[in-house]
Amino acid sequence: MKGLAWWLRVVGALYVLEGGGLTLMALFAPDQFAATWASTAVGALDEVAVRGTLMAGLPGVLTWLLLGVLMLGFSRKPARAGLLVMIVAAWELFVWVPVDLMGVFNGFADGRAAALIAIHLVIGVSGLLLLRRGNSTGVAEAAYS
Repeated sequence: MKGLAWWLRVVGALYVLEGGGLTLMALFAPDQFAATWASTAVGALDEVAVRGTLMAGLPGVLTWLLLGVLMLGFSRKPARAGLLVMIVAAWELFVWVPVDLMGVFNGFADGRAAALIAIHLVIGVSGLLLLRRGNSTGVAEAAYS
């Protein structure tokens, strides 16, 4: 149970920092935000591309922020976090890993793509493994009671 609590704290803090930082960037430096998501130099995108990238990217970074806050809250009662852990793991494995793979073919540097894929795989797989280990102590049952 302690392992799952720490996973929720560490990943939750990472999500809050990343989601919060990128949200601030989207609001106060939209050209930088768009360039980050498009893997291009700041100023290389026209106004329409910047607006489109903001509209497409902002839901993802706000989701990081939301999930991070939830994870930090549930880290105090990890036995009740089973569904949240499954959602985060699925989001990492079935949303972000495919996004990173698409990035390989659309301008992400190989090193950046490999690092992102590794990070998303580690978060998703470790969450599922910790949840599975916690299931022997009743985490899944507590999540639905």
